[in-house]
Amino acid sequence: MTRAETTYLLTAAARKAYADEFFDLASVAAAIDQRAEKGHRFCRLIQDQPFDLRETKAAQHLQVWLDDEAYRYIWRPTPTVIDPLHPAPAFDYPELEIQW
Repeated sequence: MTRAETTYLLTAAARKAYADEFFDLASVAAAIDQRAEKGHRFCRLIQDQPFDLRETKAAQHLQVWLDDEAYRYIWRPTPTVIDPLHPAPAFDYPELEIQW
């Protein structure tokens, strides 16, 4: 196995582990309930890592659950944060917004 293949596999494994934790159904359901209790009509899952996780199995499993529970959802681009101390990233990645 070449070094590039090893690096790719390590990257894929790290993203999978992050997606599995981030899109945990119990955690997402709890986040939705917390937002709803405060009167909000949406919940945006804000990532700590700038990865496009739409194609991960965890994200797809969550989307199936959201469909079954009759939630609406959309993958939105990350919002632009204007902060002179932290410049905006040079890349964009989608984050999941759940609506009810």
